[in-house]
Amino acid sequence: MNMKQTFSTGEVAKLCNVSIRTVQYYDKENIVKPSELSEGGRRIYSQDDLQNFRCVCLYKSLGFLLEEIKTVMQSQNPYELLAKTIVSQKEKIDEKVQLLIHEKERLLALYEQIEQTGKVEVESIEDMENLLVKKRTHRKTDIITYIFMGCYILILLIIFPIANFLSGIAPFIMYGIAAMILIGLIYYHAEVNAYVCTECRQKFTIGLWNDMVSLNGMKKGKYLKCPHCNHRGWFKDTYRD
Repeated sequence: MNMKQTFSTGEVAKLCNVSIRTVQYYDKENIVKPSELSEGGRRIYSQDDLQNFRCVCLYKSLGFLLEEIKTVMQSQNPYELLAKTIVSQKEKIDEKVQLLIHEKERLLALYEQIEQTGKVEVESIEDMENLLVKKRTHRKTDIITYIFMGCYILILLIIFPIANFLSGIAPFIMYGIAAMILIGLIYYHAEVNAYVCTECRQKFTIGLWNDMVSLNGMKKGKYLKCPHCNHRGWFKDTYRD
């Protein structure tokens, strides 16, 4: 007849990759208690005890609090309670992730400001939040610009083939509409964007005509002349103050 395998405190600690003091502490806190004690008072853990201990280590690695683990292990319906605990832990993690994303956003905003201007211009949390609002708004305007530009290209693809089959004043009206839409897009782009000179680090804006005739290098930005130091180069667009 095979006897069930048992484990000492040290063996449980080794198999679960924890310290002996951790095994003793979990016993003291009634989280995982040994099935029996030897005549000398030494803890003797069964295979079920070892499995329970491994479950506790798993829950601990997932960020559960010991009180939560203890409640689950002592529950009459552990899986239902475990599911609720998992949902609660997920919500905590989601909150931490959002906080980390916001913290990263702040760090990137400061880094970009130093890269552009050579200094930090925010002096308080309120200044930082205002800066983030401006940057988010600028990202939205960029997306809107690209969407409208895509729509404009689609309109051109429709207008020009149709205009070729028309006679009289109709084609000129259609070309005029296309030109007005393009001017409107350029005007919007000029009104919502600013640029920072890579030489003097000063921010400046440009008008409709300058925006219309200047070269656009896509990711490189626009090829402009800084009104402050007269430096010419590629400037990436940024938010307006």
